[in-house]
Amino acid sequence: MKMMTKSLVCTLALGLTGVAYAEEGHEEHAHGDALLIVSPEGELEVGVYDFGDNELVTTHAHVFEGEFDDFGVSDEPGINALSGSSDQIPAGYAALPVLTDVTFTATAFDLDGATANLMFWDGHDDPAFAPISGGTFLNISKAPAVLFSANLDGSDSDVSGFVIESTDASGFLHKHVDFALINAVAVPEGIYVWSFTFEVGDLTSEPVYFVHGFGLHDEEAHEAAVEHIEAALVPEPVSATLMLIGLGALCRR
Repeated sequence: MKMMTKSLVCTLALGLTGVAYAEEGHEEHAHGDALLIVSPEGELEVGVYDFGDNELVTTHAHVFEGEFDDFGVSDEPGINALSGSSDQIPAGYAALPVLTDVTFTATAFDLDGATANLMFWDGHDDPAFAPISGGTFLNISKAPAVLFSANLDGSDSDVSGFVIESTDASGFLHKHVDFALINAVAVPEGIYVWSFTFEVGDLTSEPVYFVHGFGLHDEEAHEAAVEHIEAALVPEPVSATLMLIGLGALCRR
């Protein structure tokens, strides 16, 4: 019986290695809205919510992809939080604090040998991002823009954001902000990436990355960019990796 049990554990461990890596390490990139939720450890996590199906997809995501329209404007992804009474909150998780401001910081990040708060790749050859230049910048805003606005210019500095919205008396939130590419001459066509951390009270999330295409209309290049970002910037879960290493050692013994 002991030998049979060990064999079963080893089979499961070896079989689940790829699954754990795919789901918890380099997770599927997100097509839904960003969902803010408090983890069982009391940390602010960013997940994915599908409003089309009214469904919580995952509580843990790092990369969101989208498209700018022909004018270089996008309001995706939306920013959301579930009500404290929602039956979609997983066991151990909690809604955001009630009547609390949700803010963000646009963080500079390291990619392909450079550090910047806004990176660009033209979509040709293999993905290779560089800080945006040539007078292009990304404006992030909500109405009234004169009060709530932040610009990312490709420098190596973090940029303070603004209050996206406050949670209501149940912890619920649903808000879209505008992302607009601006250049006095012409906005270059390609793939843009920038990063946020979200702040709710004294909680701060890990960085999440937005990978948006403009004028390229090349799904293969967009997917290559997302995979490049995931491989370079999304950390593997140490706990899951160590657990699988331990089970592998048990199997070898």
